[in-house]
Amino acid sequence: MIKHLLPLILFVGFVASASAQCTPAAIYADSTFGIWPDTTENLPCGYADDSEGYDVVINIKTSVDTNVTVQLGGFPLTVTGYIEAFRINAVEGLPAGFVYIPDQTVWQNVGSAPPFQPVQGCVSILASQSALQDIIAANPNGQDFPLTVIVDVKVHSTDNPLANNLLSNVWLSDPSLTSIPGIGPIPVTGFKVRVRPTNTGTGCAPLSTSKVNGSSFNVIGNFPNPFNSSTEIRFNSPSRKQVKLEVRNMVGKLIVERTINADAGLNSTTVKSDKLIPGIYFYALNDGKQTITRRMVVSGN
Repeated sequence: MIKHLLPLILFVGFVASASAQCTPAAIYADSTFGIWPDTTENLPCGYADDSEGYDVVINIKTSVDTNVTVQLGGFPLTVTGYIEAFRINAVEGLPAGFVYIPDQTVWQNVGSAPPFQPVQGCVSILASQSALQDIIAANPNGQDFPLTVIVDVKVHSTDNPLANNLLSNVWLSDPSLTSIPGIGPIPVTGFKVRVRPTNTGTGCAPLSTSKVNGSSFNVIGNFPNPFNSSTEIRFNSPSRKQVKLEVRNMVGKLIVERTINADAGLNSTTVKSDKLIPGIYFYALNDGKQTITRRMVVSGN
């Protein structure tokens, strides 16, 4: 029924240098959708003493349909939109000297009419050693650069003839759609470019080592997933603090927003499905220092 929109929470851009284009990894060819690595694993570090500079490849698999809620005659109507193509309109937050290069400027799903077939894609994120060294010169311990990726989707058609007048063959960033509440290109957060002076062999060292009982801020996940009536999101916090939760639908509309008074250690919060129609959603937890994004699935039965 509903498939998944944002396996494209990824970075891409339109810079020259075709020789730097990546090749999608064959290991993901049989996957249904996804992005590798995800926001939990995040991107590997760049090290100023690495003569090869920064060279990271992100693999993606597109999706072919999603739910969209539009206003028709003043009333909200939820329809299934069949996705023809994806692209990235912008990547905000990349440090100076970094570029992003997709293997395609547009990921075009296969077929001329629904049902479409998903396609593979990839993105290279590149920087020279001198760009890394410039960052360390200004910040000797290293620096993290949170990124916001603006994902755009082209809807081919919907399962509702009236909605087709609005959505068919139009990118979500089109001015004819951005005036409609809940419709528009999708800002995706959670990824970071992380730069450190040297590789200590223990992984990408965090800038802050504040921990309580060995626990740092991270999201364990939501259980059950998929879920019907409710799901419990579990996360660790290194201290007592406020954590912001946002749940967005497939076109970036904010559905749930709340502030959680978290304790040090394991925490949880419950999300009910009374405001969620069956489909794929993305939830983000922000502790004031970092944002972690995960997927949740609301089942139809």
